[in-house]
Amino acid sequence: MATVDWLNYFNNPKLLPPRSHLIEAHQFLGHFAKDRIAVDCGCGTGRDTLFLLEQGYQVYAFDIDISCLKILSEHPLAAATPQLDVQQSSFADYRFPRAHLLNASACLFFSPRPEFPQLWHNIEQSLFSGGIFCGHFLEQDAQDYDTNLPVLTWTRQDLEQLFTNFYIVSWKEKREYSAQLTGKKRAWLVHTVIAMKR
Repeated sequence: MATVDWLNYFNNPKLLPPRSHLIEAHQFLGHFAKDRIAVDCGCGTGRDTLFLLEQGYQVYAFDIDISCLKILSEHPLAAATPQLDVQQSSFADYRFPRAHLLNASACLFFSPRPEFPQLWHNIEQSLFSGGIFCGHFLEQDAQDYDTNLPVLTWTRQDLEQLFTNFYIVSWKEKREYSAQLTGKKRAWLVHTVIAMKR
C-alpha cells in the first residue's frame, strides 16, 4: 500500500511534473492537429495546465484557491501566453467551454455530493464527441465504509454507470492508505480513468 501525504501534496507550491495519465490522454488525442481546447478543473498551481500550454492547447483552467492561482499566474509561461484563461471558481459556478480534453485530476472528490450530478452533466456537455476525459475518483474500502465523509466516494458499480456515454481508454486502480483527507487513516482505492466521449 502506498502512503500519500495529501496535505503536503495540496499545499506544496513547488511545481510538480504533469501527471502521467494526462500525458497519456494527450497522446491518445494526438489526431487533433491544431485548435485543441483543454479544460483543467481544480488546476492548483498549474502542473497540468502548463503542460497543456506547452502542447499548444487553448487552456481554460479554474480553481477555488486564489493562492494557488497566484502561483500559476506568476509562472513565465502562464504570464506570457494569450492561450490561457484562468478563473477563480467553484465547480458549481464554473461555465465550461466546449473542449477536446478535460482534466479533472485529484479534485472531483471535493465536489459536494448533491452538486455532482450537475457537475458531471456539465463535464459531459463540455466535451466534443471524441473528446477525452481524464481524472481521479475515490472508492472507500468496503470494511471501513462511511457515508458521512467530507470527500466524495463511489462504488465501482456507480463509477461504471457514470461512464455510460464514454468509451474507456484506460482504467487503473491504486490502493492508498492515508489520514490526510479525513483526519482518520483509511484505505482508499484511487481510480484513474481516461475515457472518450461517444
